[in-house]
Amino acid sequence: MVTALEKLRMKNVVLTAKEKARLIGELTLDEKRLLGALMLDGEISIETESPHMQELDGELSFGNKTFEDGMETFVNNKE
Repeated sequence: MVTALEKLRMKNVVLTAKEKARLIGELTLDEKRLLGALMLDGEISIETESPHMQELDGELSFGNKTFEDGMETFVNNKE
């Protein structure tokens, strides 16, 4: 059986956006760091079906959860 990391590292594989998100969600924190490092080095590129899809950058908020660069961030407003 192919693990999520192995599937994401495959060459010439095209994933749907939902499948890509599901596979990345299955990764451990160390695997996510490895995948990110490989993507920054240009060794791998994960393609999705939609060529018009652009990646969001910056900070997004949904209710009480805040996400920055795809990672959940925690804000403590105590002084």
